[in-house]
Amino acid sequence: MNTGIHSELDESPDSLPTEGRVLLRAAYVYDAVQPFVTLGQEARMNCWLADQLPLTDGMRALDVGCGTGLLTVAIAERHLQCQVEGIDASKPMIRVARKKRTRSNCIFRQALAEELPYPDQHFDIVTSALFFHHVNRGLKRRCLLEIHRVLKPGGRLVIADMDRPYTLLGTLLSYGAWILFRQPEIKENMDGVLRVEVSGAGFGTIQDLGRFSGYIRVFAAERLQ
Repeated sequence: MNTGIHSELDESPDSLPTEGRVLLRAAYVYDAVQPFVTLGQEARMNCWLADQLPLTDGMRALDVGCGTGLLTVAIAERHLQCQVEGIDASKPMIRVARKKRTRSNCIFRQALAEELPYPDQHFDIVTSALFFHHVNRGLKRRCLLEIHRVLKPGGRLVIADMDRPYTLLGTLLSYGAWILFRQPEIKENMDGVLRVEVSGAGFGTIQDLGRFSGYIRVFAAERLQ
């Protein structure tokens, strides 16, 4: 156990200062609610995504906006010889993740996606699932630039998030969430803004990998040399 990281969490605020939306109370019901939000697809999506990652022994992976660690631990369990870390601005989310999902090759820490506490070119792969629809366009750009910084040249970014809906139900869910939660960040994703920002942050050609629930798309891009 990394006691330094754990004591640091004890002394930190519930939410680190950020312009993004930070889920606090939702941390304790997140695992129960999320399957309904994704029409029962989240577990399958996380396992499928983890299986797609080209990780080999000794590589490092970072999961940005990890929440309670659902994707993070899926990656760790499928790539036992890799070191996997998950970060989130919400202390309650990290507490739940540490309680339920820490593994010998997987740790969680409270940190901001726009100020990643890692050196340059530290990770081989960075993932993010259902995080970017909580941050506005300017913050999307800052987070992606930070991800680019901590990725090794040729490293891979894989994102699973709200995007242009591709079914009628997905369209209804996306517009419903945008209106109900009054989140312009959701509409940005629906309009393809996230993909534009990925390209603008120094990543190469975006590759579509899969889609889930009528409104979630998984895509990847490599850090250019």
